[in-house]
Amino acid sequence: MLRLILGGSFDPIHWGHLRPLRQAFELLNADEMRLLPSALPPHRQNLAASAPQRFAMAQLAAAELAPLPCYADDWELQQARPSYSAITLAQLQQRWPHDQLVFVLGADAFAQLDQWYNWQQLLNHAHLLVLQRPQPAQPWSSALQQLVQQHRAQSLDQFKQQSAGLIGFIDTAAVAISATAIRTAIANQQPWRQYLPQRVADYIEQQHLYR
Repeated sequence: MLRLILGGSFDPIHWGHLRPLRQAFELLNADEMRLLPSALPPHRQNLAASAPQRFAMAQLAAAELAPLPCYADDWELQQARPSYSAITLAQLQQRWPHDQLVFVLGADAFAQLDQWYNWQQLLNHAHLLVLQRPQPAQPWSSALQQLVQQHRAQSLDQFKQQSAGLIGFIDTAAVAISATAIRTAIANQQPWRQYLPQRVADYIEQQHLYR
């Protein structure tokens, strides 16, 4: 089984997360998508929504993609540690030893990959799929350039032919949305609902989030 894994703080989750993920799912002819809210993101402090609220929003977002097989997963939320992707992917590989895991990340995040905890170990446990957008991405370090040269997939079909270790790139449509901008719009009583699935927007209003 080819599983796409998309992690993030999801504070809140929005179409900028979901539309590129759905595009990747279709291009790879994958079997499943997993939304993995972070418990303690190393790069962010003071999340506005609680872990249960962020997981609830991920569940509602996954339901919006039905009938596609998309599921919210609270694995990281159950771990009493910072949400390091290298550790999480190693654990998920043990959880699904016979599956190919594809860790999905944006081009800007990939450009900073060599600043992540144990970043060299990511490819031991999964493939990486980088979502490229029309606007220029940040430049890569020499270490990251070397990683791409050594592990770049010649075809996305290769993701199903080996268990881990490849890096793929796909072009995705520009989605000019950020969670920060959504939280700011809600706080300032500006339009924001169009940036999220309807069920997520309804939940935010019911919970009085980001006010």
